[in-house]
Amino acid sequence: MRAAFWPQPAPASNESASQAADATPGCGASSDAILAFAAALNAEPGLPAGDRGALARLRTRTGCSDATWDTPISSKPGREYLAYLKAADAFHRNDWFAARQGFAALTRARSRWVAETAQYMPIRIGLRAAISSAVTEYGDFAGPDKADRIAIGEARDSIAAYLKAYPKGRYAASAQGLMRRVAWLSGDMAALAQSYETLLAATPGNDEAAADLAEEIDIKLLERPDAGAIIDGQRNLPLLLAVSDLKRMRRPADDAAGLSAADLAAQKDQFAAHGDLYGLLQASRSYYAGEDPRAILTLLPDAARASRFTPITFSRQMLRGMALAKSRDPNEVGFWRDLLGGASPRYERPLVEMGLAIRWQRDGRVAQIFAPGSPVTDTSIRSILLQSLATPAILRDSAQDVARPARERDIARFTLLYKDLNKGAYADFAKDLALLPANADSAAGLWDFTQQDSIPAGLFRTGKWSDGFPCPAVAQTAATLTRTPADAKARLCLGDFYRLNGFDGFSLFNPGENAMALGNGPDGFPGRPVSRSDIYAAIIADKKAAPENRAYALYRAVMCYAPSGYSNCGGPHRNYDEMDAAQAPKGDRKAWFTELKQRYPNSQWAKALRYYW
Repeated sequence: MRAAFWPQPAPASNESASQAADATPGCGASSDAILAFAAALNAEPGLPAGDRGALARLRTRTGCSDATWDTPISSKPGREYLAYLKAADAFHRNDWFAARQGFAALTRARSRWVAETAQYMPIRIGLRAAISSAVTEYGDFAGPDKADRIAIGEARDSIAAYLKAYPKGRYAASAQGLMRRVAWLSGDMAALAQSYETLLAATPGNDEAAADLAEEIDIKLLERPDAGAIIDGQRNLPLLLAVSDLKRMRRPADDAAGLSAADLAAQKDQFAAHGDLYGLLQASRSYYAGEDPRAILTLLPDAARASRFTPITFSRQMLRGMALAKSRDPNEVGFWRDLLGGASPRYERPLVEMGLAIRWQRDGRVAQIFAPGSPVTDTSIRSILLQSLATPAILRDSAQDVARPARERDIARFTLLYKDLNKGAYADFAKDLALLPANADSAAGLWDFTQQDSIPAGLFRTGKWSDGFPCPAVAQTAATLTRTPADAKARLCLGDFYRLNGFDGFSLFNPGENAMALGNGPDGFPGRPVSRSDIYAAIIADKKAAPENRAYALYRAVMCYAPSGYSNCGGPHRNYDEMDAAQAPKGDRKAWFTELKQRYPNSQWAKALRYYW
């Protein structure tokens, strides 16, 4: 998200690139600190070039165990910088006494940079000293002890002293910000919450500082189990209160920790200056509590035709669209189309497109989503629908649509070929295989199909198809099944293709049981999926099957349970109940094992099988 909103620019010049490369962090110093020190050296009058170079090199070794300070420095300002480095070295080595002594001696230095920085550093010493023992080895905050409280008090006093001496100094903003750290360490959560509220109101949402602030509030306040009580205990925190309310809405309204309509009504006066936000909270609570969606529409007037939206106004309109969907309003499609006009391409438009796609999905108009000129352009949305609801015709068109991203085309090809085999459309497999480009990937695997960057559609051309039981290429297997769908050997070879290429337990996108979810609806690809266990069960049941085929089916049916005792041949399951329902009883597995050993004792498969699980 940071990369999308705030991409980092390349260095403006060769000089700045060189400086960045030279600013290699030392054992305790950051690159920014090294660059700031170099800038101070460059701006220091009366500092000889030799001293400047030597000090810059010493800065990169600050905090290192092998750092030495016997480098000769000839000038008086240079010796002040050297004294600063020695104090900084003590700081990075957690020698608080030496650091305090060193910086205290430099607050009256002739160098303005050294003097001001020496005045600022006791703030950092106090906070670092407190943190060093208040945080456990696992990173948990254990709270301050008596010595920590003394260090926290030192930091608080040092902030006041620095701001008095340098009210507009180079570290003024940092010093003021570190008061939040003081409040957090000392347990003054009321002061911390008030600081956050002030910053939330003053920080532009499009500034990267907003991302830093949100992360800090999450970690320091909202992750606390008593965060709600801290916020509710004050009367002037509407923005934090809104976040707390939204968290409470995750629980049912009848839960003691949930948010009821009465709870929200009692807060109304706190949102006097934030009417739009309060209306959004009211509508959100009502929507997620399952109340009449038409009442929500009165709370959120239609403003979909705006040319642009703030986060609050966009959230209000998104929730209005969701209420229209829930009430099956005939104007829902028009609303989503209107909202597209002002939605930002980044993160807003895809949400609106999803609302429109879900409505067309519910209306059985999936083809409209993929029609030329469709307003639904987001690849993630289209990829989900290709896997779940698309017809063979949509998949073929999408596989050849060069106007769409390559990954989307690969998903269409993969889904088409997989369902050709899995749902018995064997006659189509050969012609659909021709849609694969020569360089189609086959090495990516199926570890996380819906998320991985590369789609291994090439498996259907170059994947494995035999490791002992004699099978031809999967295209030839599909051709045999086209002519004779019940051919036992061809079906066993199809099962081996699944087994050898990682399809056990594989699933295309599964929307779950939420009827309103994207991808939830009747599959546009006809036919019933067939798993490996289905193939083996059918051949075992066929007493007329050739002995070599039936023996292999018995062997593979038992091996489905090796070594865990749970079948890995039954396809994906949404939950444990489905997994249990797909299990063959242990008695059946024993019967398969016994029949293989007794009826086909000379078969290589009977000789290879030693256990049933």
